[in-house]
Amino acid sequence: MATYGFRQFGRGLDLWLLTVVIVLTIVGLGAIFSTSLNIEAGTYTAFYHQLGFVIVGLAVLFAVARLDYRFLGGVHWVLYALGIASLLLVVFFGRTVNGTKGWFEFGGFQLQPVEFVKIILCIVLAKYFSDHVDNMNSWRLIFMSGLITGAPVVLVMLQPDAGSALLMMGIWFGLLLALPIPRRRIGMLLLVAVVAGVASWFLVLRTYQKDRILNFVSPTRDQSKSGYNVQQAITAVGSGQWIGRGLGLGTQSQLSFLPERQTDFIFASISEELGFVGAGAIVALFAIIFWRMFVLSQRSRDNFSVVLSIGLAMMIFIQVFVNIGMNIGVFPVAGIPLPFISYGGSSLLSSMVAIGLAESLAIRQRILPA
Repeated sequence: MATYGFRQFGRGLDLWLLTVVIVLTIVGLGAIFSTSLNIEAGTYTAFYHQLGFVIVGLAVLFAVARLDYRFLGGVHWVLYALGIASLLLVVFFGRTVNGTKGWFEFGGFQLQPVEFVKIILCIVLAKYFSDHVDNMNSWRLIFMSGLITGAPVVLVMLQPDAGSALLMMGIWFGLLLALPIPRRRIGMLLLVAVVAGVASWFLVLRTYQKDRILNFVSPTRDQSKSGYNVQQAITAVGSGQWIGRGLGLGTQSQLSFLPERQTDFIFASISEELGFVGAGAIVALFAIIFWRMFVLSQRSRDNFSVVLSIGLAMMIFIQVFVNIGMNIGVFPVAGIPLPFISYGGSSLLSSMVAIGLAESLAIRQRILPA
């Protein structure tokens, strides 16, 4: 397992990508601190926990960046087996939080394995697609990659965690769109997805999941119960206007009208306190991440790194897109955190691993001879 010398490491880092990630984590810490100001007894437990996660996460980012990403292609099935095993174990022995049995608990800290299975899925799909680059016209390629994705999706739905399951399906479908696969076959897949979605409504989705979808279609349907979170988030975003109410001065977040203000709806908290300008700045920072990931995919010199960079970018993009969407009422609430900003160790560490892999790709492309 090759590593890089410190001089090569420093020269190869994508400083744009690294700087933006650090800025976003600082924004997240500031938002968590701000929303902790009026908690009873003035406790800042969430802030200190997140600060610890950030320190560990940055260490993980640099450690992963030092590794040769090509090593992962050789052990992708081992990683996949470990991921499947972790999802099986959490279904039987995991801790239940908000109705989802998806966490392991170790000495007061919780670990959500699905966050890391998302990374593993990107690696495995990248290896599979890169190994079969000459068979892009084959239905077998689509079918087998669908099976690879479907196994963890089914296990995640057993928790149940529909948001993470849809995210993994989104990574797979996004890769299919990015690869030179005939669009007619993509269209047929969409048709199958529509049929599966209708069937899921009657056979799979639980009542609260149906309520989220119905509230998305009609936001005013049940404002006092199932639609309460979305309505409060929309109110918080709108009340921030152009420059916001100021740090610690948001009425929706500080007076606890806004639920999950440090996790799912942290973007609404930030929008209320920093306004359109602050929210727009966050969107711009994420746009820089996607730009750098696109540049990375264009510079990559082997199929595995190309597909892996696209998969990692797709993973972050879907999370950002869905989280901000559900904060402003254009997507159903899916329980997907905002990368680098939302409170939560597993999500933050997973995002740091993704950026560490991207940095490993960047370093390798720069030190290899042309």
